[in-house]
Amino acid sequence: MAINRSWAADGLRGLSFSNRPRPVPTRFWIISLASIFIVALLFVGHTSDSLPSIPYLNKQPEQGQQQPPPPPPLPKPPKKGSPDDYDPENFEVGEDGLKIWEPPNMDALVHGVHASDGIKRKPTYPLDPFPQTPMTSPLEDNRPRPWLGAVICSAWDIKRRMLIRYTWMKLFKDVPMDQRFVISNPGPDWRAVIQQENATFGDMIVLDHLQEDDFTANTVKTVEFYRWLSEKSPVKYEFVSKMDTDLWVNARAYWDRQILPRLDVATSPDNKETVTGYKANVNYTTIGQFYYDSYHHTAFPHGAIYTVTWDIVTLLPKLQDRFHIIAGEDVTMAWLLMKGQQKVTMAILTQEEKFEFDHKDTRPGEKTPWARKGTDVTSSWHAMYGSEILAIHQLKNDDDWLMVAECFDERGIKEMPPYPEKEPEDKGEKPGYPRPFWTQIPNDFWETDVDGTLLCNGIWKLEPGVGRDMKRKGE
Repeated sequence: MAINRSWAADGLRGLSFSNRPRPVPTRFWIISLASIFIVALLFVGHTSDSLPSIPYLNKQPEQGQQQPPPPPPLPKPPKKGSPDDYDPENFEVGEDGLKIWEPPNMDALVHGVHASDGIKRKPTYPLDPFPQTPMTSPLEDNRPRPWLGAVICSAWDIKRRMLIRYTWMKLFKDVPMDQRFVISNPGPDWRAVIQQENATFGDMIVLDHLQEDDFTANTVKTVEFYRWLSEKSPVKYEFVSKMDTDLWVNARAYWDRQILPRLDVATSPDNKETVTGYKANVNYTTIGQFYYDSYHHTAFPHGAIYTVTWDIVTLLPKLQDRFHIIAGEDVTMAWLLMKGQQKVTMAILTQEEKFEFDHKDTRPGEKTPWARKGTDVTSSWHAMYGSEILAIHQLKNDDDWLMVAECFDERGIKEMPPYPEKEPEDKGEKPGYPRPFWTQIPNDFWETDVDGTLLCNGIWKLEPGVGRDMKRKGE
């Protein structure tokens, strides 16, 4: 045995051995584990309901079973550019026989910016909360004020707010209307300035969750203002008017001719002259001027000024929470109403009552906002004419604003001065007198509602007797 061991040792002398065992290749373990796993599945998968079978792993339907349907494709993003025209043949029809309207599938354009691009903006400053907005009344007489007149403006436009405060707001301070300015959050650098202004006048509503910029102002600001009213306003108004900073409003006549006839008035039993409250006698009603946007294929009230009943104020934020529409502020209202299938009565302001101020239509040789001879008050653009004026838009120039202010007093509009006996030879640039935008509404947009009134876009109901020319029968 010793000899044999010696032979073995001598035979192996000179060879080198490692002290560690030789490693097993990784591939061996992978193949082994995979084999064990497959064998286990073959055995268990056909004897147990708790584990999948081989046909399932191979994505093949088992005998007697159907393969699950593939997931639906992701919706296409709305295209940029104006949508195709509505196809009259593609409308669904409701039980009442009327078309069911949907907003066009498009990427809305807001002052040159596509909505899909605008929503990518990030706040450039912290949106810190503002103190509670004061809602003090300018007159401490405890009279009910069922009407809110709200000027949507930039936080930085202090000069124009002061101009408005000391012109039409001061002239018509005894009209039963609360007067407010609505701004977004201007950022911490302006916080002290806005707080001081609000402490002085008490007439500003700050939407502190919104950044102050053009895109916000022209998309969601109005709906978010309505949300603020619905959730935070201590007063429930019967009517809310939204208006621009370049709009002069004859609040006296607007109250007398547009608001008061749509209110029931409660008086004191002891004194019938003492008004104790007002209640709207209409619902889902808008007062404004009909407008048509051919790019977005949508009709809506012109955004310079329109008035809505309180039920619309509370409805639109709820619809926005459901449908998340991002478009121009007034297009947004129309599209939300379409989505919610909510009809709204549209009380029309004529071109004589509300118009775009055209300086070219003023009297040649005079510094006056009054219209020249031969003016056309059926146009959407002209100068001042007559006594029916309720609202004048496009007064961006301060001189034009102050000229218009001179034509009003506490009672409303002053009498129009007579034309000069002799006009100057040079009459300047002639106005164009463009046609109102509502004349562009396609024929297919109009239907007759079940009550016989005209219906546009499936949501805008004209008042009884009003035709497509925006006039009552017999006028």
